[in-house]
Amino acid sequence: MDYKSIIRDAWILTKQNKKLFWYWAFVPAIFTVMFGILNFVYQVMAFRYSPLMSDTHNSGGFLGVLFEWIYDFVDKNTSIGIVMIVIVAILGLVYFVYPTFCQVSLIQLIARIKNKQNISMIDGITYGALGFLKLFEYHMIIKMFGIITMVTEAMFVLRNFGWDLFEIILIPFVLFSIFALIVKLFLSYTDFYIVIDEENVIKSMAKSMKLVILNWRHTILLLILMLLISVRIVINIILVLLVPSLIFLAAGLLATLTLETVGIVIGALVGIAGLIFAAYLTGVLEIFSNAVWVFTFLDLTDAGEVSARAKGIVQQEEK
Repeated sequence: MDYKSIIRDAWILTKQNKKLFWYWAFVPAIFTVMFGILNFVYQVMAFRYSPLMSDTHNSGGFLGVLFEWIYDFVDKNTSIGIVMIVIVAILGLVYFVYPTFCQVSLIQLIARIKNKQNISMIDGITYGALGFLKLFEYHMIIKMFGIITMVTEAMFVLRNFGWDLFEIILIPFVLFSIFALIVKLFLSYTDFYIVIDEENVIKSMAKSMKLVILNWRHTILLLILMLLISVRIVINIILVLLVPSLIFLAAGLLATLTLETVGIVIGALVGIAGLIFAAYLTGVLEIFSNAVWVFTFLDLTDAGEVSARAKGIVQQEEK
């Protein structure tokens, strides 16, 4: 397997198929970055109102304060409040399902482009509709092994139960994290068995494990691929931290120097620009990483498994 060729071809596909980005990567990337920002802000505020950081005890924590503020706002501005709640609910539902839908479309379209099939970007709607439910089911099954999920759970224990309990569960948490990484490694190709080969979830998981075991010599490639994903996550985290910082710093600085309204407007514009940049970079990396995985999957499955009964030329190692 030519690793450099796979990386090069994946990057060429990413650069040459701009419509793939605008149709199936940019909008999910916006939702991903926005959710990351909200999750980061929530974690910071949850720590701020937790017994670990706050001198004043608040039984409801940050969620209690937030719900109380929302209730007061809706009570005083009923019409606007209801509309905002409906909008937030719709956006939450879209974030919950749309990225998976787009991932199905991306995988199918990338595989068909690789195989030189005549396709249209709008065909992604059909592919997404056909494969969405199975991939969504799989993502729900392995959600507990995700990095964000594990970090969120660790932060929950730390801020609500303190350092003493956190130190007790730290070693089990680290061991479970290592186990989760191993599980994720063995399930590296599950998405592609589900989407490309249209297998059911359990069978796809089993086939992915077998494919990884049979191709253990390609562990270096798998490590490179995992590194690509890790780099993408790190970049996302940096951007997630950068965007709200730009908003608050720009708005605060300009509000002290000029009119408050002008500072807020300029800060919002800077924040929106940062959001668009973060979404653009995240979307490009999403296409590239998916292309690398799809190309690797197609190459490994095309090679197939060689039985001990197969006839061929056996080259024995020289002693």
